[in-house]
This record gives sequence, structure tokens and C-alpha cells, in this order.
Amino acid sequence: MPAQLVDHLWDKIIERDALARQILREKIAAVHQLEAAIRLKEGDEVTRVVMRNGLIEHALKRCLENLEGSTSVTEQDFWVFYDYATYVAKHAEKL
Repeated sequence: MPAQLVDHLWDKIIERDALARQILREKIAAVHQLEAAIRLKEGDEVTRVVMRNGLIEHALKRCLENLEGSTSVTEQDFWVFYDYATYVAKHAEKL
């Protein structure tokens, strides 16, 4: 299984800088790896439940969009998506 998603780097996302953008890209890739590992071992249904049907990735992508200057994802949206992704990623790691 890939390394822990919510680690010391995850906390750097809130700095909203170039490093945060890089970390978000890496975490999105890690989500893909985690999904693949769960799918291989447990199947599609468990993957959908654990990974909240793709919402962890979706939230991280919206954070990245905001940091890349999207006008459709506000700073408030960033914080909502970041908090949600953090909560569900921690939950997924426990499962």
C-alpha cells in the first residue's frame, strides 16, 4: 500500500504556494495508487466506499484549481475542499 496520505507534507498544502501545488499533484497521484491497491485487494465496491466514490481526489483537484488561479473555485471553496479531503483521507487510512 502507498505511504500515508495525510502526513507532514499534507499540512504544507495550507501554505497555498508553489510547494502546496506540487504536494497536491503528488497527493492526487497517491490517491490513485491507494485506489488501485484497494481495488486489487478488495474490489470495486470496497474501493468506492473507502475512497468515497472519488471525492477525495475531486476535493484535492479543486484545491489545486484554486491555487492555479481558477476563478470558479474560491479561497473559501479551497478551505472547504481541503478540510473535507483531510477528514475523508484520514478515515480512508483507518479503514
